[in-house]
Amino acid sequence: QTILFTDIVGSTKMYAERGDGEAFQSVRKHFQKAFAIIKETQGAVVKTIGDAIMVTYNSPLAAIKASVKLQEYFSPDNPETDLLLRISLHTGKCLAVRMNSNIDYFGNTVNMAAKLQALAEGQQIAMSETIFSVPEVRDFIKERGMVSEALALDLSWSKESMPAYRLDAS
Repeated sequence: QTILFTDIVGSTKMYAERGDGEAFQSVRKHFQKAFAIIKETQGAVVKTIGDAIMVTYNSPLAAIKASVKLQEYFSPDNPETDLLLRISLHTGKCLAVRMNSNIDYFGNTVNMAAKLQALAEGQQIAMSETIFSVPEVRDFIKERGMVSEALALDLSWSKESMPAYRLDAS
């Protein structure tokens, strides 16, 4: 599976400044639009975690295309929203478990997709080398004229790091 995580940048500050009710209305509108884009791009929402969304795709290419669509909508140029997203992607084997009548995913692939969030800011997409090395993904990035930046994700539980890439979608 390819796992995609979204996260609203600055949501804690937004809740503090706007109050819970108004901030949640913005988050709710974000969910509605993001869910529509995810459905349109053949993704499946696994769950929401606060203002974040965990999504699964059948391919890295579908996930990167969805990431770009999400970033295009949640952009500073869009007068319909003032929210910015950070997105992270990783692909690999997952444990799929039925929990409370829904499918949920667990394992290293999910954990790495979540950890990659630390490398992205607003309007950015962080991805593992596993995603970036897929030829169709590289072709898509090149066609879009997106610039990639090579990074390393420090694995705090070991002395190693994981190669990663960041794209600026602005």
